[in-house]
Amino acid sequence: MNAPSPSLSLDLKAPESGMTTPGKWSSEPTLRVPSEAELSAAKEEALGKEVESVEALPTAAIGQDDDPPPEAEITHRTAFGQVFQCLYEESVLPNTSPSAIAWIGSIQYALCFMPGLLSGRLFDLGYLHIPLAIASIVQVSATILVAECTKYWHFLLVQGLVTGLANGFIYDPAMPIVSHWFRKRRSTGIGIVAAGAAVGGSVVSIVVRQLLPVVGRKWTMRILGLILLVVQGVANMLVTRRLPVTNHPGGLTNPRAFKSVPYSLYVLAAFVGFLGMYTPLTFIDVSAIRTAHLSRDFSFDLVSIINAASLIGRVGGGLCSDRFGVINILAGFSCVGALSTFVWPTVKSKGGLVALSIAYGAGSGPLVGLLAAPVAHLGDTVDVGRRTGMMFTIVSIGSLIGPPISGAIYAANGGFMEVGIYAGCTIVVYVVILMLVKKSAIGTWRGKF
Repeated sequence: MNAPSPSLSLDLKAPESGMTTPGKWSSEPTLRVPSEAELSAAKEEALGKEVESVEALPTAAIGQDDDPPPEAEITHRTAFGQVFQCLYEESVLPNTSPSAIAWIGSIQYALCFMPGLLSGRLFDLGYLHIPLAIASIVQVSATILVAECTKYWHFLLVQGLVTGLANGFIYDPAMPIVSHWFRKRRSTGIGIVAAGAAVGGSVVSIVVRQLLPVVGRKWTMRILGLILLVVQGVANMLVTRRLPVTNHPGGLTNPRAFKSVPYSLYVLAAFVGFLGMYTPLTFIDVSAIRTAHLSRDFSFDLVSIINAASLIGRVGGGLCSDRFGVINILAGFSCVGALSTFVWPTVKSKGGLVALSIAYGAGSGPLVGLLAAPVAHLGDTVDVGRRTGMMFTIVSIGSLIGPPISGAIYAANGGFMEVGIYAGCTIVVYVVILMLVKKSAIGTWRGKF
């Protein structure tokens, strides 16, 4: 891996203390004699010493907060983008465009849902532990192997494709299996399980960001792999199904399920929801830097705040949906998400962005936390794995193309106002379709469902 050099040319252009405003560069170079430590660092660099963390880079190499936006370079940023996007841009893959690097995380996230078509059918046929064990081994191995990647296609293959597929075969059966163990409190159970993803995402992000400057990229990935090994080992020992295996006719798919109007409408609603719901999560760090002119570290904290606040929606939404109905709760929380999305481009202050992140995180949490819950109410429980898998596969397309659509809108208009309007409108459409699901299922607009 060829890291961008913390070259002396940057130091030669740095203004002396007190001559210019902090964070700005002087228009004229100021020559100075480099210290012995700098000469030693230059020698190590000449020998090809690898820079293994974003923090090891000079501030100038990362860029100033008031740099002009990179137009079409603004692309999909998920939890991957909290740490690895910047790390790869500045240190590991300096000659690769940010948009290309962002596709590593985009593919990984989409593949969390796409294998549902296969994993759901395997679950219904009774194959739970073997696929889960294989996926866990692949996930841990791929995470450790990322430490040895040196080229863009290495990362795209290992961290994007292989890790994403492994994540999918682990995540997708986790939702329908809850339906085996809960009936009255089914939505609460699913919400708690989904909350684990929010907790894990926040914890892993913090761990990685703390380890990078201390032990470097390679050992960070190895330690992360060991953490996953312990967690997945516990999961493989504890997870089990309750209901007996029932072999419904058909293969990987059950086209007859789409003859159910409520189920078909719900799949459509989930697809539309993923087109826009996660646009603020994807771009709030970019807008904080480019539009509100806030620090890069603070922009990362906003994404962590959203993930933490989503616990309110995932767990709280699950608790409320058992009493008021899962569709009602999804629609209600999503209205908060829609309002937050419309307001997002206009908020410029730190306090406002923190409040917005909390509201948006809570409002968007149930979209993933309770995504599978309605499926169990819209058909037979013994076939819930296959029907959930079909929905996940279709939803993965929305999660893959949604942020690039938002990025294209931003590139065309040069601001986030139009992006917020687009994303907010898709969430409103999502809520309308949810109401149609309720109407078609119980025959009325009112009541619990």
